[in-house]
Amino acid sequence: MMRNSLQKKLYENGYLIVKNVLNFRRDLKPILNDMEFVMDCLIQKYAKKREVKKALNFDFKKKYSYISRLNIYDLDQYFNTRLPRDHVKKDSDYFATQSLWNLITNKKILDVVEKILGKEIMSNPVQNTRIKQPEKKLPEGSIHDGLSGRTPWHQDAAVLNTKGQKLTDMVTVWIPFTKTTKKNGCMITVKKINKMGLLNHVSGYRGQVELKNSKLLDDMEHVYLEANVGDIILLHKHSIHCSLPNRSNNFRISADLRYNVAGQPSGREPLPNFYVRSKNKKNLKVENFKQWLSLWEKAKNKRIGKYAFKYPLPTYKNNKRDLSYLV
Repeated sequence: MMRNSLQKKLYENGYLIVKNVLNFRRDLKPILNDMEFVMDCLIQKYAKKREVKKALNFDFKKKYSYISRLNIYDLDQYFNTRLPRDHVKKDSDYFATQSLWNLITNKKILDVVEKILGKEIMSNPVQNTRIKQPEKKLPEGSIHDGLSGRTPWHQDAAVLNTKGQKLTDMVTVWIPFTKTTKKNGCMITVKKINKMGLLNHVSGYRGQVELKNSKLLDDMEHVYLEANVGDIILLHKHSIHCSLPNRSNNFRISADLRYNVAGQPSGREPLPNFYVRSKNKKNLKVENFKQWLSLWEKAKNKRIGKYAFKYPLPTYKNNKRDLSYLV
């Protein structure tokens, strides 16, 4: 199959920054507004009554800093667009809004993804929205939490189930809502390292998937994936990447969405996987926010008292897929 220039760059280097794809006011600000609405709800529910009125008038940054001091259990989950991995309950919260649906199905994003995956595209349920505070503001136990703190070295294919690891052509679309720099914790990767294929991983902090022997990457030449608001970053499923700590005084807010070739397993089968683009309109059965939310609610109800998903780490029978064996 002949590859276009975007495919060539992604498959050659493992990453690709596509400039000026999104418009902040139209595409991203509505999601931040919805996040702030969630903050207001949490303030009204958990804050001391005498502090509610004052806290509701804080700006976005100060509001989130305030609720992060209220000792709300699993606070990050209220702002993350997936079910909690290991403690699904009837009242489990997750971030699912009209604005986020609009982003997942955004024509400008799908036009780019089509150049990588082809015309038959499904939304993959491996997705997150993250509010990354300055590290100095984080509780010590959250510094290595991938949602709010540093993300360890890993490959995105490693979080799929065994079938997905072997069969799924998936691309990550990483979307910054704030300018992303070395100082505020941008992602880093190693050029062309995706060509090694899927490597062995281990279970890290709070069960996070982490590349085995990842310290070997410290001495390699890193590519800093800095990006402006409106840019999107594409990652090959075997790209090895992590994020730096946020050493700034500001938040780093992002979404990471994933898409896979239609007809392939999602790699996280209990959760919604649906067409977002197809030449056959009959395939487009999820057409609006209400239908999308209904899919997630059905998935949640089926997983109550169970794991929403598990990480079957890509541990091979011998060490030939260890990074230490290959470098």
